[in-house]
Amino acid sequence: MNRATLFLSCLRSVRGLVLGGAALAGGLAVQLAAQDTAPSGPVVELPKFVVTDNRELPPAEAWRYGEIQGFEILSNASDKTTQRLIRDFEMFKTALGYVWPLPNRGNGPASLILCGRGNKFDAFKPKEKGGSDKVLASLFLKNKDQTAIVIDLQSSSLNLSNFDTTDDASTGTDSTQVSVEHDKQLYREYVRFLLSKSEPRLPAWLEEGMAQIIMRMKVDKKEIIVGELEDPNLVSAAAGQIAAVNALLGADDPNGIPLPGAPAEDRDFNAALQRRRLVPLDQFFAVTPDSPEANNPLGNNVWAKQAYAFVHLCLYGEGKRYQKPFTQFVVRTSKEPVSEELFKQCFGKSYKDMLIVLRGYIDFTNYEKQMFVAKGKDAGLPDPPKLQLRDATEAEVGRIKGEALLLAGNKTKAHAELTAPYIRGERDPRLLAAIGLHEKTGGQEERARKFLEAAVKAKVPNPRAYIEFARYRYADALAQPGVGDKFSAEQVNGVVSLLLSARTLPPALPDTYELMADTWIRSAAPAKRDDVVFLIEGARGFPGRLKLVYQTAVLAAQANMNDAAHPLADYGIQVAPDAKTKAAFEKFKAQLPPLAPMPGSAPTAAPASAPKKS
Repeated sequence: MNRATLFLSCLRSVRGLVLGGAALAGGLAVQLAAQDTAPSGPVVELPKFVVTDNRELPPAEAWRYGEIQGFEILSNASDKTTQRLIRDFEMFKTALGYVWPLPNRGNGPASLILCGRGNKFDAFKPKEKGGSDKVLASLFLKNKDQTAIVIDLQSSSLNLSNFDTTDDASTGTDSTQVSVEHDKQLYREYVRFLLSKSEPRLPAWLEEGMAQIIMRMKVDKKEIIVGELEDPNLVSAAAGQIAAVNALLGADDPNGIPLPGAPAEDRDFNAALQRRRLVPLDQFFAVTPDSPEANNPLGNNVWAKQAYAFVHLCLYGEGKRYQKPFTQFVVRTSKEPVSEELFKQCFGKSYKDMLIVLRGYIDFTNYEKQMFVAKGKDAGLPDPPKLQLRDATEAEVGRIKGEALLLAGNKTKAHAELTAPYIRGERDPRLLAAIGLHEKTGGQEERARKFLEAAVKAKVPNPRAYIEFARYRYADALAQPGVGDKFSAEQVNGVVSLLLSARTLPPALPDTYELMADTWIRSAAPAKRDDVVFLIEGARGFPGRLKLVYQTAVLAAQANMNDAAHPLADYGIQVAPDAKTKAAFEKFKAQLPPLAPMPGSAPTAAPASAPKKS
């Protein structure tokens, strides 16, 4: 049972708390707080950026802007190309919802950048992933708040190195190049985006294996097929034609020079891993999401195809005999280090034995694909609406590119992209928030505070801006508490009102609730029931944050909400990672008054150690 499930089961025992009424009151509180969030007083005087040379400003670029659910789109490809790709992507997302339904976690919009000309893709390559041996057609960039997917639409094929070209003449391929299917690269990165939301994050081999399976999902309006593999003996039409011509040329002149082959395709594992040495499983499982192997999946990446093969075997292969041990292995490795002994306990095989099984599966696949067929004349996937595109503003270009460049670790270019539209006079609140957060990361606290204050005053739809500005108010209160060493009601409201606004904006962030709990713990006046309801919401949403769980339990007890405090304490005791944490929860629970019996329930005997009423 994972933490979220366990936490929810603990909270089901909460009695006497009418969450519906509390939520209604909370909604009203949020509306009132949102009205009070914007800092009052004079207009914020924003900092200036000094430009000593016009060459410091990157030139304004022409990009197109659009939005779909969950994504802001920035594209410099043609409208036709962009709309076709997004139409197929929307169809893929809808199909994936049937095959693999996931709960909506209230995530904020991610950025999708489509680079169609001008070699714009190269700027987003993280430096450690560059180099001649790195083959990238897409990027998945992420930190704890933000995500960007970048697709290279300009390149139809990419150069490879150190590839086996032995069979090129006979197959009509050029194995020093690989063709790029842009839609599949987008699907792969989208699957990684979905999987990356898991806490803790899934292992790299599982992310890649699932991504490789799902990116090859076949979708049309009436049918969805998952897990189907290609015939490893097939070649592309272009390669087949070149192979036939080379065969004729070779018959006429054995010493003649054959025609250059077509770029190799990115094949399924049963074709890509033929006659290839597999990665030993200890090395295979050791690859992390940030490793080069996990971010360079095209062409000669044996690890990526082996992840595809292993996950496919466990989910679809050999009569699904490995599904149960696979599930056990995934669950246990989320809590324990991966080891061969753990692998044996789950699969009943050593690493070497499983590698032999995997080699046999690659050469002679025996599997069952999944099919979803729409029944009825009018049944089937709906046609997605046509993507509406317009010219992107300078603020949108600078913000979206700048934030993606920061995710890629290119701080110099990111700074230039973010500040150029501001210097030219753009004052879009989302741009101000992005600059403020960038300045804060760089240690420019005074400048950051002014940008964030201006963004919050303009009601920017960015929860991180409210959180970080609330931290400044919290620091002010710490430096000069209003009531002794405690926060005054005005100081508490100054922080909490910002956090309540952050709470209403996607994505949901644990920092919102943690800072709220810290503020109430330091408040001279105790938190009321309606205040604690927000904290319970945070503890339910982020059950791994045990400090938040503990503080919420303490504040619930202070608000006479023992029906909430007891299950929070029980949960902490059950999942505590060490003896010290467990002891703290046990001590707290021992101090709580016992719960009153439920109406109509049979009375229970008091514990022997319970004091008798006088």
